[in-house]
Amino acid sequence: MEVQVTALSRRGSALMRRTWRVSARRVRLGRGTGNEIPLSDIRVDLTAAAMFPLGGGVTIEALGPSPMRVNGVAAKAAAIRPGDEIGIGPYSIKVGQPTPGIDVDLTIELSQPLGDSLDRLMSHCRIGLEQTGLNKRRTAWIGFIVILLIAMIAPMAVYLSGGRALLANSFAGINPITIVSLFWKPGELSNSHRFFAAECTTCHERPFIRVADKACLSCHQNVGSHVAPGLQLGGMQDVLEASRCTDCHEEHRGIRSIIVSEARLCVNCHGTIAETTPTADVRNVTGFPNGHPQFRVTVVSDPAQAKKERILVDASPAPVDKPGIKFSHAAHLVPNGFPVLGIKALDCAHCHVSEPSGQGFQPVTYKKQCADCHALDFDKQELPWPNARVPHGDDVGIEAAVWNFYAGKALQGGLTDQSDLLPARRVPGAPLRSAADSSAMSPQQWVAQKTEATLRTIVFDKNRGCAYCHYGTGPNGDFQMPELGKMENGPPTPPSGHLVAPVSLQSRFLPHAEFDHAKHSAVACDQCHDARSAEQVGQMLIPGIANCAQCHGAEKAALHAQSTCTSCHGFHNKSLGPMRPVTAAAN
Repeated sequence: MEVQVTALSRRGSALMRRTWRVSARRVRLGRGTGNEIPLSDIRVDLTAAAMFPLGGGVTIEALGPSPMRVNGVAAKAAAIRPGDEIGIGPYSIKVGQPTPGIDVDLTIELSQPLGDSLDRLMSHCRIGLEQTGLNKRRTAWIGFIVILLIAMIAPMAVYLSGGRALLANSFAGINPITIVSLFWKPGELSNSHRFFAAECTTCHERPFIRVADKACLSCHQNVGSHVAPGLQLGGMQDVLEASRCTDCHEEHRGIRSIIVSEARLCVNCHGTIAETTPTADVRNVTGFPNGHPQFRVTVVSDPAQAKKERILVDASPAPVDKPGIKFSHAAHLVPNGFPVLGIKALDCAHCHVSEPSGQGFQPVTYKKQCADCHALDFDKQELPWPNARVPHGDDVGIEAAVWNFYAGKALQGGLTDQSDLLPARRVPGAPLRSAADSSAMSPQQWVAQKTEATLRTIVFDKNRGCAYCHYGTGPNGDFQMPELGKMENGPPTPPSGHLVAPVSLQSRFLPHAEFDHAKHSAVACDQCHDARSAEQVGQMLIPGIANCAQCHGAEKAALHAQSTCTSCHGFHNKSLGPMRPVTAAAN
């Protein structure tokens, strides 16, 4: 709501005006400093009233105990229109005709000045510093010196002088530092450092000397670095090397945490990092949400080589992830499930299982997520595994096992009844083959033919075999089956070593950020991820920055969740090696 305020003040016959503009969803009026429209007279409540849009108009509501008048009538709440006059304490507030872009126009005047009444009242009051014979300056200096002596100089003298021994003798068994700490309160320690709270020298090696990095690294030796090793940073390298642990970590802050999360610490470097360090491939960030660039997702560009690339979420064409499998979110998230198969309607949690911390999700695997619905069973087929179930994840082993199975059949029973051993599948309408058709086949040829038919028509079938979910290593993702002649003398060997193309499934598409799903559990998945319309596995479901800005604002936002750089980004990354060796730590 946009409100234009004009304050009138009179000095003799002169009338002075001061105009300003207020922009807020709820505009408060009162004596308190937190109100959008201040009414500073002492006779006004701290928060006297508030204006807000309601039903296409503007309503004002009294919030304090003092009465509010609208057009001369006392009211708790009332809709206001141009021409109305509001009385709050000694103030007269007139509602004018708003100009374009303004919702409410107010003219405020102190119509009942306090005048000499306050002076007459104070003249009868005997409470005041002047009545004691002291002035403010003298009293302030006396108080400052007393506090300095008791809270600073006395503890310093005890610690640095022989008084420590005296205290130790007087209070046997009590650490002198503990006694000094009774008079010197530096602030509450964080939970992680409470176990050595009484031993100040654990961090403070010398009095009145700032904490050295080596004191921190004596315990935190494996803290991760901020940049990749060997990266040329130019002048920023000197900035990083000169930075100290205490620049970002401050103790004695209590519940505010030891981590200083103000955005200024990050923006000081990242505000111009694209110009100062172009080799880092990092864009400038001056704030959030304004000043933050669009997100870049990390997608798989080549699953065979495990190559990845970073692409803008709103890039054109849209970023596509290539994990190496065939999958459709839309096909699995049908409203009624799959009644024919006895499978109820699926939701996101069926496949995406959260980590114990709740922050992210565990990797999706065939055994945990797919096997219940997509069991690799082949009924009424002669396969060497229990219940005719093909193992998952070993395409070369499957080929060898099928060949060995039929080779064992040939050795055990001979070829006296080959018709029972022929593959059961055939093209519809084709005549059944008899034993006479294969009487001239050698055992090696028979084993090769049976292996090839089983692999082609059952195991690697595109409708229910491996090809239903996987791509082959051949051209256009086809499966390159081994030639029959190559299988007559032993198990088949795929030309490229594998028939099934490699798979590279990611669990995080924004690896440079930290998103805690547990903190967003009250938000439905489809509010951020439009999975029900995703027909292809590579369709990107990560929302852009505009989606986050609906709820999150800057670190001092009033109507959004206050967010700063450390809300989504960490500084230390263990995968980049140690931040700084202890021996090279700055003092």
